[in-house]
Amino acid sequence: MKDVQTETKLRLISLQLESWKKLHDLVTYGLDKAKPIISAEQERQFREVRANLLQETEHVLRELNLLNDLSGRAMNVLKRGSSLRTVRELSNDDAGRLEVEWNAILPSLAWRRDSSNRFGKPFPR
Repeated sequence: MKDVQTETKLRLISLQLESWKKLHDLVTYGLDKAKPIISAEQERQFREVRANLLQETEHVLRELNLLNDLSGRAMNVLKRGSSLRTVRELSNDDAGRLEVEWNAILPSLAWRRDSSNRFGKPFPR
């Protein structure tokens, strides 16, 4: 049986992953210049998810002992575009840098969640 601390950390990771996935979907849409115009609702969702991540990411990463590993990369992703329209206007080089930073964050969080679920081991303290 898992302890309360481990369950709490799993919940934190799950919530963080959901927010990052929502942001990923919106950013992917924004980067696709072939897609139609960005709606006001999409822009609102992007800003809301981004604001939540800006507020919560440092706390969650600190709780998971990932602050040193992922904090800078997470902030780079979140600061790269203040709006979905800004994301759409990124150059190919900037979009590539965004993808590299992104690919360091999500797999790391997902691995932590999955390995803790699978093995029931507590997180390092």
